[in-house]
Amino acid sequence: TLENKKSIISCNSIEPKDYTPIINFSGKIKSVNKINIISEVNGISELKNSRFEIGEVFKKGEILLSVEDDDISMELKSIKSEFLALLISVLPDLKTDFPALGQQFQRYVNNFKLDLEMSNLPTTTTIKQRNFLSSKKILSTYYKIKSLENRLGKYKITAPFDGVITQALIDEGSPVIIGQPLGEFINLNNYEIITSVSLQESQLINVGNQVNIYSEDLNKNIIGQVKKIGDNINEMTQSIDLFISIKDSLIKDGMYVNGEITCNTINNAYKIARTKITEQYNIFILKNDTIYKKMINVLIFQNDSVIIDNININDCIVSQYRHYFYDSMPIN
Repeated sequence: TLENKKSIISCNSIEPKDYTPIINFSGKIKSVNKINIISEVNGISELKNSRFEIGEVFKKGEILLSVEDDDISMELKSIKSEFLALLISVLPDLKTDFPALGQQFQRYVNNFKLDLEMSNLPTTTTIKQRNFLSSKKILSTYYKIKSLENRLGKYKITAPFDGVITQALIDEGSPVIIGQPLGEFINLNNYEIITSVSLQESQLINVGNQVNIYSEDLNKNIIGQVKKIGDNINEMTQSIDLFISIKDSLIKDGMYVNGEITCNTINNAYKIARTKITEQYNIFILKNDTIYKKMINVLIFQNDSVIIDNININDCIVSQYRHYFYDSMPIN
């Protein structure tokens, strides 16, 4: 009877509070700066102090490995010597026809070094000056030398940042060909995790939010930070990509970890049990001996609870649902 139904139906009101949701995730750590070392030239490898091995640490600018460059180095010195002779031969005419430019070229010749990278030519200011240098083959020879210097630089592979060798695929004296993979180099101080969250969850996250990261392989929790939030839905996962930045010496490239993202605080919200929500995102409230359905706005799910924001303190939420409940159902 309805009287019996009334005797077992109870409801409770809840007060609004401030909640700071936590979003759980898992993912793989990877180095932000990871490069494959590939040869751009042919030759024979030369390893500096035999340090090109897994685990060896290099500072930015240090030579990781080099390829024998004797032939191109000698060719470059030969052409630079010829270029110097060419400059000396045209100096008298330069000084006569273009006195100011001639004085600049005189200083250029005085400071010319065969063993150092060639400095930029003095700048021409008129078409006549440019044409004169071009007719004497000064410009064409200069650019040929700069091209060889650029090519010579590719015989020495330097560290683009502080890091460590994680793969070494070549030995001292091995032949090297263009495009050949030689190893892998990563930055030890800059890691990230790429994970994904639902569109609903992404709306509660800001760049800069703190992230707690933990793993069975770590003896402490690691602190990270939300670095970037994707703008589009990932077609594979139907979720939003999230990029988390980590800087800690304990973590390793390729490590799987779990974590918690501390979201923005939601003010004046309500937390109810998931069991209170029907399939159509409604709850049952009791008012004036009548059960009503009320549609709710779910902000985020939190384990067995859900945080919502569109009920009020006067709504008395039915404690236990029955399969026979319906909207506007009287109970007496």
